[in-house]
Amino acid sequence: MAKTIDKVLKDALNANKYRFGTKEVFKSVKGSKLVILSTSVESENRSKIEEHAKSSNVPVYRFDGNSFKLGKLCNKPFRISIIALKSGTDTQINSILSESTKEQKTS
Repeated sequence: MAKTIDKVLKDALNANKYRFGTKEVFKSVKGSKLVILSTSVESENRSKIEEHAKSSNVPVYRFDGNSFKLGKLCNKPFRISIIALKSGTDTQINSILSESTKEQKTS
């Protein structure tokens, strides 16, 4: 699964089809295909983003790492606590979400 999320992130970053940061993501949830939240997002912001994403039918993936790890995964020299991806195929996104569900059940 890490390969799938890594590929989707790299493709979105290369195509410049992403937004990161709480304010930017909140504004652009509607046109997004997937929202990724790190563990560093405050619970208040997390619930607002999740509600907004749910009302816009955008899936939310809870990244099992802090903002430093997500920033590193995105090849950025800074922390990223939340990122919205505007690219990625439905198959890739469903793969990420189904693997996430399997991991949660085994934990």
